Amino acid sequence: MIDWKAVGLKVGIEIHQQLETGKLFCGCSSDMKGEPEIMEVVRKQHPVPSELGYYDVSATYEELRNRRFHYSVVARESCLVELDEEPPHDINREALEAALLVAHYFHSWVFDEFHVMRKTITDGSNTGAFQRTIMISKGGYIDSATVDGDLRVSLEGINLEEDAANILWKKDGDVGYGLSRLGIPLVEIGTDVIEASPEAVAEVAKGIGLTLRATGRVKRGLGTIRQDINVSVRGGKRVEIKGAQDLRSMPAVIEGEAKRQLDLIELSRAGLAHAVKRNGAIIRIGGGAKYLSYPLGNSTLEQEIRDMETVFILPLSMEIEGDDVVIKLGEDIESKYSLVEERLKEILSGPSEETRAVVSGARTIYTRPLPGGARMYPETDVPPISRPSLDLGPVPPPYYVVVNELRHRFSLDQSSAEELYVSPLRLIAEKALKETHLPPAYVASVLMGTLKSLEREGVQVSLLADWQLLSTLKLVDGGYPKEAVEGLLKLVCERRPSDEEQLKALADSLVGGEVDLQKIIGEVMERDAQLVKSKGMGAYGAVMGDVMRSVRGKVDGKKVSEEVKKALEKALSTSSGRS
Repeated sequence: MIDWKAVGLKVGIEIHQQLETGKLFCGCSSDMKGEPEIMEVVRKQHPVPSELGYYDVSATYEELRNRRFHYSVVARESCLVELDEEPPHDINREALEAALLVAHYFHSWVFDEFHVMRKTITDGSNTGAFQRTIMISKGGYIDSATVDGDLRVSLEGINLEEDAANILWKKDGDVGYGLSRLGIPLVEIGTDVIEASPEAVAEVAKGIGLTLRATGRVKRGLGTIRQDINVSVRGGKRVEIKGAQDLRSMPAVIEGEAKRQLDLIELSRAGLAHAVKRNGAIIRIGGGAKYLSYPLGNSTLEQEIRDMETVFILPLSMEIEGDDVVIKLGEDIESKYSLVEERLKEILSGPSEETRAVVSGARTIYTRPLPGGARMYPETDVPPISRPSLDLGPVPPPYYVVVNELRHRFSLDQSSAEELYVSPLRLIAEKALKETHLPPAYVASVLMGTLKSLEREGVQVSLLADWQLLSTLKLVDGGYPKEAVEGLLKLVCERRPSDEEQLKALADSLVGGEVDLQKIIGEVMERDAQLVKSKGMGAYGAVMGDVMRSVRGKVDGKKVSEEVKKALEKALSTSSGRS
């Protein structure tokens, strides 16, 4: 077990969350419904200097990779703005207001005026080799309950920016991108340094995600939220890890990177960086053979070397000659040979500032040098934007306080309480408790259980309006059988009643009017007379089951149970009197 304080573990989180609005600087849809391609555009990208005249190291590195980018243009979800063939339109006000609400939830100080900047990105994920980004607020914090105790984590601030294009394919150094995702507004939340265990960091990330969803203004589903992690240890360097999507594996990713840096510090003492010699396409590491299996976090030195084939898009073979490692590079591209040589020396000299990506489980792979501040410059096509005046109300309590309240009030497990916390159904649940006498646990079972069950059957529960759900619960409160609720909600989805009167008519048609419960119980008791005589009250289960088969969905099960017990007690009392 590593003592994280002793090794000086420092972690920062960057959360990128898509907003539930149209695109940021055009009128295109952000639905990403897989519209058909109407054309493909092919480009190469080159870096440009920042406003201070400097070239960003990561942009220069990407140019040396010499890749071509293919952009799939689709109808309705992309236009000339995404292709950088038309200036950006006015900012999406709905997205701006959503970002301000997010800043409000995180106690972040909002600027009076917003300036759009361009961030140089030459990996092809933006057609114009830049991403538009806006600083919305500065500072802020989130309170989290973690395995290390309650933590208040400070935030650097909140940005509103365009999402990047999504990768469709990679082949022979070319990359295919889809433009449906490019330009979707997202909020970026960056934390200050967190000095805590990897498990605690993952819980902070989870808390940020839950708080974002609680605003009701963000997208849900796979790929709508992405987490980047910055990790360093004492004597190491800041490393940004992209693609840490799974919160369950985040602690292992952080631990793996911390160990990788600690291992690199130890490996650097072997002095192998000075033993790297290149002659054209052949690189030799003098005395490196015995270190190939040296562990580097969740990888090894050999794996790091072999990963270069993927990173630099360059055929590579490795052989052992005596005590040396000999690396032979394919293709006659001198600039790439230099990249491999420099990267080898970098690895063998200890940790370096770099960007890595999760490739499988908790293993990461090098992708490029860490970008610097030289990649920012002003967006001259968009004028400064004044902060709109909004009444955002009070800041809600910390997420874990509300989740705990929901867990106890509705008798839910932790996972279901968190789900209800971020769900629009939470408002319906709260209303139902105020306007009915139904037990909270029953209300939660309908909203969290019955609706899921119907959805699994293919019923379009998303068509249910809030008032329809609340009216259904009120019917149950008025005596409507609980067993009929699932069938009623299914019918409501199909028939779409427009008012409470129509909904009640559907409910009445489903239960089929009045049921002569006493007559049905009498018939069952007569049929099961011998069983009742021999088992007495022990026959309750069988009698109850037979009655429910006749009245299920028409009479409340609790009422049936009470009447069956009364009938059994009466029959047994009469039988005892006769004997």
